[in-house]
Amino acid sequence: MYVRWNKSDLKDYANAQKEWLKVYSKTDDILYEMCDKWPGHGDLGTTQAKIRIIGRVYGTGLERKGKKDKSKGIYETVAKLFYENRTWLDRELHTLRKVKQTKPASEQILALHGRLVRLLREKTRSKVNFRSFVSKYLHFHAPIVPIFDSQSSTTINRRDWYPWRKFASRAAIPMKKGYDPVYFKFFMKFLLYYSDLQELKQNASIKKADYYLIWSYGL
Repeated sequence: MYVRWNKSDLKDYANAQKEWLKVYSKTDDILYEMCDKWPGHGDLGTTQAKIRIIGRVYGTGLERKGKKDKSKGIYETVAKLFYENRTWLDRELHTLRKVKQTKPASEQILALHGRLVRLLREKTRSKVNFRSFVSKYLHFHAPIVPIFDSQSSTTINRRDWYPWRKFASRAAIPMKKGYDPVYFKFFMKFLLYYSDLQELKQNASIKKADYYLIWSYGL
């Protein structure tokens, strides 16, 4: 165990999972099914639909990131970029979808996430990063990808919970050029957190683990 979990923590985790199962799991199931049915990016209309649906359902703020792109909407812009880069994007996603565990695919996940963030940042007129949107979009195509957003990051960055200064030396892999540095640190701490859940025999999935971070925000 990397961090001690008490009975109250485990009760909170159980309550979070009950809420997710009752309120949100069906929404997630529909998004997974959508990406299972249309995993590739060879059709521009389908690609735009996936981007629009995931972007809005998961509140990625993608439309705010594209305010300066007056020529066409941000959803159309991102869809065109994914469509134009479909050869390598679909190849990487196809490989990830066959992997059952996150840790063995860490380098591939971080490299793909970083490459897409960089692509969107350079090819759109937005100066805002796209790390949250990219992590969510990748997750529903390959559920082993951890989801990043401000709430989950705040939870896992608590001073007394998986602090980077304490666990940096236990990072599964070193930081490499091309990785998004903020997502890299979150990802490494998420691996420790997820490992603890597995050791506690919580039958955790990446999505269930993510929901507990959201549920715990502000506690």
